[in-house]
Amino acid sequence: MLTPLTTEPLLPFSPARWAPGGDLQTLAGYLLPSPTQLSNTKLHYVPVSDEDRLALCENLPSTQSAQGILLLLHGLGGHADSPYMLRIAARFLAQGWITFRLNHRGAGQGRGLARRLYHAGMSEDLGPVLQRIFELRPDLPIVVSGFSLNGNMLLKYLGEGWQTPPTNLCGAIALCPPIDLALSSHAMRRKKNRLYDLRFVGLLKRAMQERYADFSDFPPYPLSEVATVYDFDQRVTAPHHGFLSAEDYYEQCGAQQFLPKVSLPTIIIASADDPFIPKQSFLNLPRNELIKVFLTHSGGHMGFVARNKTAWGDFRWMDYAIAWWAERLVQEEGSSFIKPESQVLEAAASQDG
Repeated sequence: MLTPLTTEPLLPFSPARWAPGGDLQTLAGYLLPSPTQLSNTKLHYVPVSDEDRLALCENLPSTQSAQGILLLLHGLGGHADSPYMLRIAARFLAQGWITFRLNHRGAGQGRGLARRLYHAGMSEDLGPVLQRIFELRPDLPIVVSGFSLNGNMLLKYLGEGWQTPPTNLCGAIALCPPIDLALSSHAMRRKKNRLYDLRFVGLLKRAMQERYADFSDFPPYPLSEVATVYDFDQRVTAPHHGFLSAEDYYEQCGAQQFLPKVSLPTIIIASADDPFIPKQSFLNLPRNELIKVFLTHSGGHMGFVARNKTAWGDFRWMDYAIAWWAERLVQEEGSSFIKPESQVLEAAASQDG
């Protein structure tokens, strides 16, 4: 019997009074304190295509018998030690779960291990990572949680059909995934989102400078012409990965088209006031009873800083929601995913305001 991560119901999300609106929610989620490190991290190096390797961080709970496994996938420009990755891993460790935090190609502890850049559609990397986790602990259920860009990667992986997930993968949770990449790219280019665009461009250019420092023969790209994320996708992402254009990349890699074939219980949590992932992305999706999409009225981009404390005694509603759903995915193992209790968050989406 699993030790409960969450014994209280998941209450509807209401934003903190001091952080109304998507921009303030996004900023609050980023600025509120989070752990700066985890102790006793073990690194695993996972080979992927093109002779690249990924750095996978493992942390074990203090309890002798683990309750389950959580794999975390960071967003664009992030890494395994991004604050939200450490914060959520710490919560699960305290509840007796093994946690893995993936550095996507070249990120974090994986710097110098990968020549190729990662992008929203590089789902082929998740197969070897999940296989390594399965080899380490085939006896425990796995839940994967992907954030933002790599939430899209996770959903694409689950719906492609050509990869075989390990038998102990019991479900997935995607937070604020840009499942319509073209729509999100257009939103990012709005004048009001210029600061977000500049921040991501800075992170992308830094990653490119690291590649040039680590690989003397890394191909040159016109970074001086890159002023927006769209520019980067047009001048770097597309040619680097064999796409015809940024639009071709968006069309081929947006997860929306892969959702009908997702065959594991999957939760998508997003916000209607996310500054650069429009709520239209999540409307009129193809029906799949194994996918539950919850669109809260507020929360920004991975903010979800609540007005009232969660059952854990803090205001991080997103963290609690991930734990709430992870526990249920593990307990149900997909056998009876559609239950009355699983409508609680759905009610939150309609009652919040």
